Amino acid sequence: MPLRDCESDEGPVSVPAVDNEPWQRRAKLAGLSQKTLAKLLGVSENTVSMQLRGKWQSGQTPRYVKTVILAWERLSPEARAILLEAADEDG
Repeated sequence: MPLRDCESDEGPVSVPAVDNEPWQRRAKLAGLSQKTLAKLLGVSENTVSMQLRGKWQSGQTPRYVKTVILAWERLSPEARAILLEAADEDG
C-alpha cells in the first residue's frame, strides 16, 4: 500500500517534540496504544510491552518499533486509518 495515496490536505498531525522521551511514552503521546502497535507490527501486546521497556533480547527498543512510532507521529489521521485497515486485512 503506497502511502503517497494517503496524503491529506490537512497535513501531518502535530506532535510535540519528544526526542528524548522513552519510546513507550512517545507512542502514547502520539495516540498509539500498545494494542494498536502490536497489530501494526504483527506481534503480541506482551512482546510490544517488553520491547518498549527495553526488556528485549538486545536490551533496547528494536529499531523497527521505533520506526513505526516515528512514522505514526507524522501520519495524518486519514493515513493512520488506512494503515490500520491494511493491518486488519493482513491479520
